[in-house]
Amino acid sequence: MLKMANPIEVVSVLIALEFVVMSVVLLVVVPLEVAAPIIPLLLVFLIALQLYRS
Repeated sequence: MLKMANPIEVVSVLIALEFVVMSVVLLVVVPLEVAAPIIPLLLVFLIALQLYRS
Protein backbone atom coordinates (compact mmCIF):
# COMPACT_ATOMS: atom_id res chain seq x y z
CA MET A 1 0.00 0.00 0.00
CA LEU A 2 1.25 3.48 -0.84
CA LYS A 3 1.75 5.95 1.95
CA MET A 4 1.11 9.66 1.67
CA ALA A 5 4.18 11.83 1.28
CA ASN A 6 5.07 14.18 4.09
CA PRO A 7 4.29 17.80 3.07
CA ILE A 8 7.87 18.81 3.92
CA GLU A 9 9.16 16.09 1.56
CA VAL A 10 6.87 17.33 -1.20
CA VAL A 11 8.09 20.91 -0.81
CA SER A 12 11.72 19.75 -0.79
CA VAL A 13 11.26 17.69 -3.94
CA LEU A 14 9.49 20.56 -5.70
CA ILE A 15 12.28 22.98 -4.80
CA ALA A 16 14.93 20.55 -6.05
CA LEU A 17 12.95 19.95 -9.24
CA GLU A 18 12.58 23.70 -9.80
CA PHE A 19 16.34 24.15 -9.40
CA VAL A 20 17.04 21.35 -11.89
CA VAL A 21 14.65 22.78 -14.49
CA MET A 22 15.96 26.33 -14.10
CA SER A 23 19.56 25.07 -14.30
CA VAL A 24 18.89 23.21 -17.52
CA VAL A 25 17.25 26.30 -19.00
CA LEU A 26 20.24 28.36 -17.90
CA LEU A 27 22.64 25.88 -19.50
CA VAL A 28 20.74 26.18 -22.78
CA VAL A 29 20.47 29.99 -22.75
CA VAL A 30 23.87 31.22 -21.53
CA PRO A 31 27.39 30.21 -22.58
CA LEU A 32 28.83 27.16 -20.81
CA GLU A 33 31.64 29.20 -19.22
CA VAL A 34 29.06 31.30 -17.37
CA ALA A 35 26.86 28.38 -16.32
CA ALA A 36 29.68 26.00 -15.37
CA PRO A 37 29.56 26.69 -11.60
CA ILE A 38 26.00 25.31 -11.32
CA ILE A 39 26.78 21.98 -12.98
CA PRO A 40 28.02 20.16 -9.81
CA LEU A 41 24.98 21.26 -7.81
CA LEU A 42 22.73 20.29 -10.72
CA LEU A 43 24.22 16.80 -10.68
CA VAL A 44 23.75 16.51 -6.91
CA PHE A 45 20.08 17.45 -7.18
CA LEU A 46 19.56 15.09 -10.13
CA ILE A 47 21.05 12.20 -8.15
CA ALA A 48 18.98 13.11 -5.09
CA LEU A 49 15.78 13.21 -7.13
CA GLN A 50 16.60 9.86 -8.73
CA LEU A 51 17.27 8.29 -5.32
CA TYR A 52 14.03 9.73 -3.94
CA ARG A 53 12.11 8.30 -6.88
CA SER A 54 13.46 4.79 -6.44
